[in-house]
Amino acid sequence: EYLTEIQEGTKRMVKLVNNLLNVSCLEIGEIKIEPQPTQLEDFIENIITECKTLVKGKKCQLIFKKPAQNLPKVPIDPGLFRQVINNLINNAIKYTRDTECDIIITLKKENENYLISVQDYGIGIPKDIQDKILEKFFRSTQAAQIDTEGSGLGLYITSMIMKISGGKMWFTSVEGEGSTFFITMPIKGMSRKNGKKGST
Repeated sequence: EYLTEIQEGTKRMVKLVNNLLNVSCLEIGEIKIEPQPTQLEDFIENIITECKTLVKGKKCQLIFKKPAQNLPKVPIDPGLFRQVINNLINNAIKYTRDTECDIIITLKKENENYLISVQDYGIGIPKDIQDKILEKFFRSTQAAQIDTEGSGLGLYITSMIMKISGGKMWFTSVEGEGSTFFITMPIKGMSRKNGKKGST
């Protein structure tokens, strides 16, 4: 039991160090981007399948709404974009309720972008702190109570990845009713960039 606690503590420390390294590379513009032609529907579907283990024991389901016909493949860096989608879905699961926790992931083409949204019916974000949610190291009191091991870097890293990808990230939220996070990816995808490869 003691060794297990040490192992878990080490994992948390490694994750924090990796996040700090990623933040450093993103902030100075030295993150490496290696785009690969990717079918977004399949890519997101695989991440959703992986996340389903996190909702076991809850009255939850992950619902994926996608276009009737497959979208053209788009060049993305699989490692970086996986961090984005995985973080948004994980947060939705983490901060939702056990009684009403359907999480809806939507993908569609909108003008010159692909729009992806992740909607939950969880605790929501108080209006007076919404302008701070994407700041580095910021965590709301409610979030800290639910996830005591969080670092306040997940959403910051996610927003930075979208920024260097030429995309955007924003959200809407009502306290006690849930949140919806949105990201856009240009249909041309990510541009190749030399630099340091981030840690996932």
